[in-house]
Parts: sequence; structure tokens; C-alpha cells
Amino acid sequence: MIIIIIYILTIFFGRDYFSISELGLFFTSLGAVWLLFSLKNLFLKNFSLTLSLIKTTFQPIILIIIGLISIQQDSFLMLKSFPLILSSLFFLAFIYAQVTQEFFLINFIGRFKKLDDSEKKYLEKTHLIWVVVTAINVSLHSYFLFYRSTAEWTLYSTIGWYILLACGILFQILFRRFYERQKTD
Repeated sequence: MIIIIIYILTIFFGRDYFSISELGLFFTSLGAVWLLFSLKNLFLKNFSLTLSLIKTTFQPIILIIIGLISIQQDSFLMLKSFPLILSSLFFLAFIYAQVTQEFFLINFIGRFKKLDDSEKKYLEKTHLIWVVVTAINVSLHSYFLFYRSTAEWTLYSTIGWYILLACGILFQILFRRFYERQKTD
């Protein structure tokens, strides 16, 4: 996430001093270096073509593609699209989990804590909450990207979505209390 914040702030401050092509070249180079370090770390951990390869390399690959397209199209809008693309991918991951009933939150939390059946059932229900939260996030990213100024886009892309995330977590906590009350009644 720190790279994304650096990315956004570089666009915000760099737009006045660098051309779109120069920014695109910078982000393409940054993505290439990021990708090389990611692959190096995977190779050191007995690399295999698995989900970890995809999870580790998709962000730098997207950054490289965005950089190249922004150079070719001379598009500032394309440069600003990285947070929207990542948010859309998270939204699609939650939609996929909901449709296939393969709830990755259960797997993720299960790594840190042994879950009983009631906790798994609760987490299955909360996936729908995160479908809605990520849909709102994609909508807000789109709105700020296409209809608002770069300063407003920067504000939402660096701080605003964290506020939305915090609201989603708060809603999930409140939902848990409601869920537990319904379960005991």
C-alpha cells in the first residue's frame, strides 16, 4: 500500500514538473524494478507457479502496463487509473468468492486463528458486506477519477478509501453483534 500512496503523491506533485511521458516512463521503470524484486523473493522461496506468483506480480505488471499505455496515449487519466484498477480487482475477487462460495476471508483468517463452524458461517455472511464496500469504493474511485480535480482524486485515493474501509470494518463489527444476538434468541 505504501507504493500506491507514493504513486499517487508522485502524480499529484509531479504533474506540474514532468510530462506525462516522463511520469509514464518513471512508473514503468518503478513497476519493472518492483516486479524484479518480487520475482527474486519468490525464487528465493522455492518459486512455483502458484497463486502466490499471481498475488506478488499482478500489481507491478499493472503498473508497467499503465505506464506504457500512458506514454503511448499521452494520457494523464490513464496514469491516475491505477487505484481504480486495483479497487476493481478487489471488488471482482469478492464477487467471485460470493458466486463460487469460496470465501477467501475464511482462509485468510484461518491462518491466524482456528475457526469453528459458527465463525465460518458468520464470515460467509460478511463477504456480502465487503462486496458492497468494495463496490462503493470502485464507484467513488471512478467518480473522483473522471469527474473531480486531481487534488480531490489525490485526497480520496490516499485518505478517503481508508475512511471507507474503517466504516466497513465498523459495520462488520456491528453486524457481528446483531448476528450473535439473533443466534442466541
